[in-house]
Amino acid sequence: MKKDLPRVYANPIDKELRNNTDVYYGKNDEVRSDQKVNVYEKINQIFASPHHVYKSNVLIQTRNGEIKTTIVGKSGNYLLSLNGDKINMLDIVDIKRI
Repeated sequence: MKKDLPRVYANPIDKELRNNTDVYYGKNDEVRSDQKVNVYEKINQIFASPHHVYKSNVLIQTRNGEIKTTIVGKSGNYLLSLNGDKINMLDIVDIKRI
């Protein structure tokens, strides 16, 4: 039992199609840095590490220079060091555990 499918009307195209010939390219030279997210992740990894019981020796690179200190906690946007210093997390460029 063979059934024939209904015929489909195909409209003839009488004009030139130009719907995909225009190409535009835009480039943004602005370099975005996601360093803040990475710094926060690194800080959280240091505190979540099994090597961090109460304190961790770290080397912190800030906008103003390098700080070698022992961190014991964080409060708001500040890292707290063993000698009582507060280091603003917004100023930190990179942090490494030593």
